Amino acid sequence: METQIIFTLKDLMYLSASIAFIVLVVYLVLLLKEVIVSVKTLRKIIDNRQEQIEQIITNTPPIMENVDKITGVIAKGAEGTANMVEKIKQKKENKNKEDL
Repeated sequence: METQIIFTLKDLMYLSASIAFIVLVVYLVLLLKEVIVSVKTLRKIIDNRQEQIEQIITNTPPIMENVDKITGVIAKGAEGTANMVEKIKQKKENKNKEDL
């Protein structure tokens, strides 16, 4: 009694695809487990720092208003400086014309 086991190329392809699918499912399960652990850790951190987070959210709008005011003052100062430089340049050109 001689038994022969024959695998066709199609059978090997199905076997390799099945193994790849199983590996993919295992990888996704492990990845999902890590994501769940990370989300739990993040929730703990947020719960522990809730007071500080609320304080930051409360303090941010006034700070941004101050930044806007400072930016406006700086822009006006830069504009004034540019005008002053232009006036000095014109005076110098006028003086050079008079000297000629």
